[in-house]
Amino acid sequence: MARRTQRPRTLRDLRAEVEAAEARAKEAAPRTGTGRPQPPKPEPEGRRTPLSQPRMKVVWAVCDIGGRPVATFPYAEKAAAEAHAAQLKAKKKAEFFLRSIKEPIEPSE
Repeated sequence: MARRTQRPRTLRDLRAEVEAAEARAKEAAPRTGTGRPQPPKPEPEGRRTPLSQPRMKVVWAVCDIGGRPVATFPYAEKAAAEAHAAQLKAKKKAEFFLRSIKEPIEPSE
């Protein structure tokens, strides 16, 4: 069996090594100006506030079979919209239906 040639390291020895390494680091720390200067970091942009959604109104749309609006009526005039759809069905021999859609409200000036 092999014999130990060195005594085991104690905590006191390890602590002395660490303190010596810290002292060497402090001596090397005063050196400044190594390398080129760092460019300034750009300021972060703040979050943009989302644009407010325009106010919407619901209207009745008389649509053809392809879903394209043919005429629009205010929401309170559903009976007039149904009558217009029936009139177009009889006149053009095609299918028309009602659908409620939302439109932005125009600002009054």
